[in-house]
Amino acid sequence: MFKQNSVSIYKDSYDFWIFDLDNTLYDINLGVFKKISKRITKFIIDEFQLNEDKAKVLQREMYLKYGLTLRGLIIEKKINPDKFLDFVHDVDHPELKTDNELISLLKNLSGKKCIYTNAPYSHAKKILTLLGIFDIFDDILDIKNTDYIPKPDIASFEIMKRKLGISFEFGKKSIFVEDTLKNLKPAKQIGMSTVWMENKLNLEEFKKDFSFVDYSFKNIKSFLKFVKY
Repeated sequence: MFKQNSVSIYKDSYDFWIFDLDNTLYDINLGVFKKISKRITKFIIDEFQLNEDKAKVLQREMYLKYGLTLRGLIIEKKINPDKFLDFVHDVDHPELKTDNELISLLKNLSGKKCIYTNAPYSHAKKILTLLGIFDIFDDILDIKNTDYIPKPDIASFEIMKRKLGISFEFGKKSIFVEDTLKNLKPAKQIGMSTVWMENKLNLEEFKKDFSFVDYSFKNIKSFLKFVKY
């Protein structure tokens, strides 16, 4: 489908290792984000007095138009973002367990390791803690840090670069690991290497152009095991 994984990666190949959170650091099939998506639908039903079908249509429209349902609801419906975020992420995740192999693989990486997510910090901390990897990461950049401007907006990536201190001077390199394909395109545009955690989301619109994807893996451990130590 596209050329991938042709260049070796070593544990010290990059100064900055930037990871998406949801459906990237855990298996998409666990259904974690499905529960959050259902909470988004419920929020829209309650907030705007819509039936479920109309709520799902609005949810999808906002996502496609703005890259994140929250962003669209802020701009077009003037909702309180904190109220939204608190509600939709008020979910338990018993399916997530401490993963000792993942812990070991992440610890082997040299350089700064950061999370870059369209979710709030509280959700990121919860997920990372359940996986046992919260303390491994040097920083977490959440949707509030980017002024509610989400990936894949290039403005979000510029904020990410500035706030995480990412620089390409003096030969410094960075890599971005993400499951949502469209979010990798701006990462490539600003000079990052890109790693796609394969899934069917957004696949249709990019099936003829994978030029912005450098590496592709079925899951996070497959990628980390590809790295040479």
